[in-house]
Order: sequence, then C-alpha cells, then structure tokens
Amino acid sequence: METNYLLEREFLKRVEDKADESNHKEIISEQQLLEIIEKYPCAPHDYIAYLKEIGYGNFRECQFKVQSFLFNLEEIGLDEHYNIKSNVWFFGDNYFGDFSGFDLDLDDGLVVEFLHETGELYYTKQCFYNYIRQQMGIDEYGNDTLE
Repeated sequence: METNYLLEREFLKRVEDKADESNHKEIISEQQLLEIIEKYPCAPHDYIAYLKEIGYGNFRECQFKVQSFLFNLEEIGLDEHYNIKSNVWFFGDNYFGDFSGFDLDLDDGLVVEFLHETGELYYTKQCFYNYIRQQMGIDEYGNDTLE
C-alpha cells in the first residue's frame, strides 16, 4: 500500500508559522533517495514516501527534525559514550538529545528511539507513518493535538 501524506502536508501548512525559517523542509532529490534505498534496502516505505512528499527538515518550530539521510551513533561521534546495536539507523531527533530511527536487523519498519539519558533503545511498536504524525501533533482527523 502506498503511503500518502496529503493530510499531513495540509496540516503543516495550517499550523506552522510560514515566516519562521526553522520550519523549512526540502523534498529529497531522486539521487539522495536512490542512495538511501540502495544502502538501506530495509528502510520502510512510509519513511521513503515522507521524504518524497514532505521532505527533510524541521517541523512545528523545531518540534522534530527529519534528516535527508540515515545515521548511527558512530557517525556523530557518540559511539564512545553509548553502546547500542550496530544496525540501528536514525532518521531524526527531537531536539532534546533523543534520536528516532529503525532497527534494520528486525526489518519490521517500526520506529525505535534512542534515549540519551539512559543510553537505551525504546521500541515504540509504531510504524513511521503513525510515529511521525504523533511527533507533528496531528490526530486521525487532521486536528492539532499539541494545542
């Protein structure tokens, strides 16, 4: 089933301050997308669709940031401080030091969070689509849950 983010795009247009540069998002290039798919064939389809339809960057005045690439703790220099599984790749962060990503060993498409205070992984049991909607603060009817 193809994921569609039309409701989410409309929601962000409605709730974000258009003049605030922190809300800037950019649609991923076809080349960047192909690189992700090639390097991480287990990357969930709803994550790929998000990058194609909404793009990478911040939303809701830095409520959350989705990157244009997947990264691990080693790539950002935190592997010396935390010891987690090697095939956990992150797509974004909440600006409080916690990262969100996927355990690609499981190949289940569910989001895992890295909690910096404890150094533990929390398995959310949510697909990317539901998880990112929760981060946006949108309910199933398009209403704002953060107000």
